[in-house]
Amino acid sequence: MMKQNTPEELEELLRERSEQYLLYPSDKVWSNIRKELHPSRSWLYVSLMVLLFLGGSTAVMIKKQEKSSWVKGVSLITLHPFMVPTPSEKLIQNNFEEPKSEGNIVKNDIRHTFKNHTTSTSVPIKSMLNGSIEERKKDLLLAVGINTKLQALETKTQVPDFKALKSQKKNAIVNTLDNILEQARKIGKDARWQVYITPTIGYRRLAGKASSLAYNYSSFSLSTNAMFARDVNDAVSHSPGMGLEVGAAMYYPLTKRLTLKAGLQANYNHYRINAYESVPEIANYGVNNLNYGGIGISAISTYSNDNGYSKATLRNEHYMISVPIGVDYRVAGDQKLNFSVASTIQPTYVFTNYSYLISTNLRNYAKAPSLNRNWNINSAFEANLNFEQGDYKWSIGPQFRYQLFSSFKEKYPISENLMDLGIKVGVIKTIK
Repeated sequence: MMKQNTPEELEELLRERSEQYLLYPSDKVWSNIRKELHPSRSWLYVSLMVLLFLGGSTAVMIKKQEKSSWVKGVSLITLHPFMVPTPSEKLIQNNFEEPKSEGNIVKNDIRHTFKNHTTSTSVPIKSMLNGSIEERKKDLLLAVGINTKLQALETKTQVPDFKALKSQKKNAIVNTLDNILEQARKIGKDARWQVYITPTIGYRRLAGKASSLAYNYSSFSLSTNAMFARDVNDAVSHSPGMGLEVGAAMYYPLTKRLTLKAGLQANYNHYRINAYESVPEIANYGVNNLNYGGIGISAISTYSNDNGYSKATLRNEHYMISVPIGVDYRVAGDQKLNFSVASTIQPTYVFTNYSYLISTNLRNYAKAPSLNRNWNINSAFEANLNFEQGDYKWSIGPQFRYQLFSSFKEKYPISENLMDLGIKVGVIKTIK
């Protein structure tokens, strides 16, 4: 007898049998099923990217074209409200209600044209931003035209007034001259003027040695050091001579004790030379660097330094003009009676020079003007006792003056510096 199965048992048995005959699809089958259920969307992404790229490129090109045309038309118009308005913008903002002046015809024309569109620069800009391309072109052309007319008007109204400029220049020159004259009057009011005279004793300082070169004298050759002293001071016989200094100077007080002084003076200096008259012979003047292209100088001499048939006295004379500039310092005393010292530097021009130069063998004297120096510089030091008498102030004291550069040019191997020692007497007057 067959066993009866319950429905639950029968269902369980069928499940077990059916699992024995299950079929499993391959990977390819599953892949096809997946593509059917979930179709690919890559074409959609590619399409979107292409559309975005085309749209962006088109927008950039349109924007660039609009910006280019916008800059060309609006470059003369102020677009930023925080910038200082130009005269043309002020005219626009004030609706051209300024007082009437030259060029009203042009202004009325601009006002009539401009009022039909806007009363400020912001409206045409907005219309150019918001309107169509054609409307923006019209507004742009209008703005450019208005701006051009306003610039022409401003250029016309800003023509420089040459009469005013000439008057201003003339006034500036007059004011400058007035200031100079005022300063001169001030200096003249405080300045004092001194006239002075100084008897001096003049002398010189020599330095140099005899040349070692051989020179031809008449028909025989003589070594320059054969019979003479080598140093020039041992070979010559000189003595001081009387000189003179006269001049005028301005004194301008810098402080209570220090005073600036400047003036003009003339000097005469001379000293005597003890020599001998002799038969004429050649006096040779060797020069420095003779072996390197230097050319010696020769002159006819009738004066000998060591012997001759009679004694002779020669004079070396110098006539000079100087411009002394320096300071005077009051050491002690008051305005009525005081003691002061002063120092000056004196650019000097020697306008006349009667000098005898000793030959470089230290044997003869002759004149060689080409070796004399015309421009020189002197310095001076003085000490003065000053006292007042009425409207005048007298000054007296010793003065020493020294020539800084040689009287002769550098190529001459012997140098000479002039000296003057004198008693200076001056009178000072204050000009009010």
